[in-house]
Amino acid sequence: MGSRIIFPEKGQVRYETFEPRPPAAGEVSVHTLFSLMSIGTETTILHARYDPGTHFAARFSFPQIKTGVQAVGVIAELGEGVFMRMAHTSDATLPAAQCSPVPADLDPKSACWCGLAKTAFRAANAAPFGLGGQVLIIGAGPVGQMALRWAACADMRSIAVSDLSALRLALARRGGATDIFEGPIEQTRAALLRCSQGEGFEIVVDTTGNPVVFSQALGLAGLFGKVILLGDTGYPSRQTLSSDLMTKGLTITATHDHHDRGGFTQRRIDAMFFQHMRSGAFALEGLITHEFRPQECAAAYELASDRRHEALGVLFDWTLN
Repeated sequence: MGSRIIFPEKGQVRYETFEPRPPAAGEVSVHTLFSLMSIGTETTILHARYDPGTHFAARFSFPQIKTGVQAVGVIAELGEGVFMRMAHTSDATLPAAQCSPVPADLDPKSACWCGLAKTAFRAANAAPFGLGGQVLIIGAGPVGQMALRWAACADMRSIAVSDLSALRLALARRGGATDIFEGPIEQTRAALLRCSQGEGFEIVVDTTGNPVVFSQALGLAGLFGKVILLGDTGYPSRQTLSSDLMTKGLTITATHDHHDRGGFTQRRIDAMFFQHMRSGAFALEGLITHEFRPQECAAAYELASDRRHEALGVLFDWTLN
């Protein structure tokens, strides 16, 4: 018998048991060790914070069984550790091709960041991040933390990060941010522009999913700059352009987790991430701020929903299930 976390109705979280199905040809059965919450996406789905007609509305309904997106587990028959894009569940059956081997010498809890690192890589690739470049990352949540670490791996000379949470900004500094700015953008705008020598940033990455931030990001980009939309809002109709788009000749690029550019597939990015983990280039210490037993899922989502500034990495430990 397996167990899983589901959203039975809007705003409700439940831990339940279920019967896993046996694997078919080309599939494997995996026992989950740890799964990591994607705070922004999962709370958007849980509370249905999206407009009708959006892709969120098309993909998600209640009861919602697919509640998570990244986990590390062990293939039942072989005992090999793998990373998988999977919901919060004790047992999963999925195509073997969708699993990536996790090197045995890596911490399996930290390896759970692989999924969000892949999402953030989409921005690094689309921008692209490069040696000596300059970037402003708006939002130091889980995806923002991964984005700034890709920027550090690319040896960008200036990595500025803006957020409302002192905790998240301290972790951003540890991960390679060269400048941090705490508070709403309307209050820190002057300091942000000083950081860019008054010219605006070459690249601005909006990871927030907050529709209001989009026009603010345009205002912080420099002449012929690029604005990368990485945070996926449920309210796209509330995102508005500003005159900065035309007067500065800006380029806007939206990138999503499933956008494979230039042959960078899930497995290819996974291997890069694990290599950076092994070398120490990805500073992951301290990013997991809270750990819960799966049975404590209601408390975990209450934290993520109502006290998000206190949390960053929220981990479910299925070994305690």
